[in-house]
Amino acid sequence: MTRVIGLCGSIGAGKGAVSEYLIEKYGFIQLTVGDVVREHLAKIGMEPTRDNSVKISEEMRQKYGITYWIQKLVDKIKSENIDKVIVDGVRLPSDTELLEQSFGENYALFKVDASPEIRFERLKTRARPGFPKTLEEFFVHENRENKIFNLDVTFKLAKEIIDNSTSLEDLHERVDKIAKKYPKLF
Repeated sequence: MTRVIGLCGSIGAGKGAVSEYLIEKYGFIQLTVGDVVREHLAKIGMEPTRDNSVKISEEMRQKYGITYWIQKLVDKIKSENIDKVIVDGVRLPSDTELLEQSFGENYALFKVDASPEIRFERLKTRARPGFPKTLEEFFVHENRENKIFNLDVTFKLAKEIIDNSTSLEDLHERVDKIAKKYPKLF
């Protein structure tokens, strides 16, 4: 029986931190839509910037359908018969709908959240190419992504919100509480 947890959240919210904890404590394997997109960018010789990722994601969805990337992940999960999977970076409402159709009650979407200021500081620390350099650029970038991916709708589909505004220890406690609430997934 494959169990799948989808993680959504604004950029810099801490989806990766939640994923790392789920991997370490609960034995999950992490798959991300972003990794699949970046692999595709490398394959076609484009720099793996955030802007290029957004651009190619949209192009492929226009060409092959809105569920193109998430279907690639579903196929991988099923073909490799993976027991516990985190799909880190669920963005589109149709992504979570396809995951629900594919895995039924063995799937749940959780949103990771933190304040914009905390998220921006995390991005500055990461220093990835193409990321916003000022808080103003950050808000422009975030608003653009929200419009492209309809993130507000996706966020409303989450069964739980995991606050990641304080310490890593607090975050782990919050995840553990959710694990107790959804033992079938963990």
